[in-house]
Amino acid sequence: MKILLDITILMGLNLFLFGFLQRKMVLWVIAQQEQLAVYKRTVKKPKIKERDRIFWMILSNIWPEWKSRLVIVRPETVSRWSRRRFKDYWREISNGKGKAGRPPITSEHIDFIRRISSDHPEYGADRIAGMLKENLGVEHAPSTVEKYMVKKGTPPRGTQQWSTFLKNQASAIWCCDFMVQFTFFFTGVYIFIIMELESRKIVHFGVTEHPTLDWVKQQIRNATPWGACPRFMIHDNDGKFGQQRIEIINEKIGRKNTYRSSLDFWLSRSMGIKGIPIPYNAPDANAHCERLNGTLRRECLDHMIILNARHLYRILKEYVAWYNHGRYHQGIDGIPDAYPELKVKKPDSGKIVAIPVLNGLHHDYRLAA
Repeated sequence: MKILLDITILMGLNLFLFGFLQRKMVLWVIAQQEQLAVYKRTVKKPKIKERDRIFWMILSNIWPEWKSRLVIVRPETVSRWSRRRFKDYWREISNGKGKAGRPPITSEHIDFIRRISSDHPEYGADRIAGMLKENLGVEHAPSTVEKYMVKKGTPPRGTQQWSTFLKNQASAIWCCDFMVQFTFFFTGVYIFIIMELESRKIVHFGVTEHPTLDWVKQQIRNATPWGACPRFMIHDNDGKFGQQRIEIINEKIGRKNTYRSSLDFWLSRSMGIKGIPIPYNAPDANAHCERLNGTLRRECLDHMIILNARHLYRILKEYVAWYNHGRYHQGIDGIPDAYPELKVKKPDSGKIVAIPVLNGLHHDYRLAA
């Protein structure tokens, strides 16, 4: 009995001494808890640095009761930090110190590739890779060779880009194209348009329900009544132009001439025009006519209900007259073939007059003195 009393007195004395000696620490913990509670109520999302994350990740592994003392974030957030850190660590090891992909080649091999590609811009990556393997004993993939090749600037001497050809020969080029318009009775009517490239002027247009090669030839004849033919005619690979390859031996020069379509052969022999069919699946090569077709739809046909081919022809005739003589074109910064009254000097002041086109769908504005 006396032993139990002594143990009880000793334990009480120890608790008293611990509370007396550690009272400052106990009060400091209580004060910190109160301040954290206030901070949590006022700050919605505290700013946490990387060292704070590392501290709580380490503490979560050595202190079982860390969840009960965590205030600034939730325990799930600390677990997510640990998983992300684990993934980043193994990703860095797997990538070989953070460097993914193929290892770089030596500077000497890079000089080889640049020398060959600089001397011969027409060589491709496959050819240079083969030359390195056979001639120098250096083996690299074509994709690696392409990475270090000297980039091509201007095209090789003696070649000409398509845009350069169009710019230099614009005054001698006509381009043509077909488009389809459906009537009120769901009948397809074909519109054939010929445009002069330099002035953007619509030289001729035709309308038919049954386009044939003979009909196209007649439209080209109607576009050149006085023999004023262009030098080149750009067209697409339409079946209406006769899609068969024609090879004719020119007796004058003793060389074989090849024509892609019957229209090209007829243009060359009968009209003295060189037909230029655009490549397959490349409508951008005839971009000016494609843009004209889009303009015709947006500014005219999409606003009309067409009854038949004759009705369509009357509408197009009025629109084409305004398109050539009164409509401003941004591509040429002017009007293709302006009316005579628009070519003279404009009055300094006056009243603006709007002449309706297609019953007011568009207007031709003038300044009346």
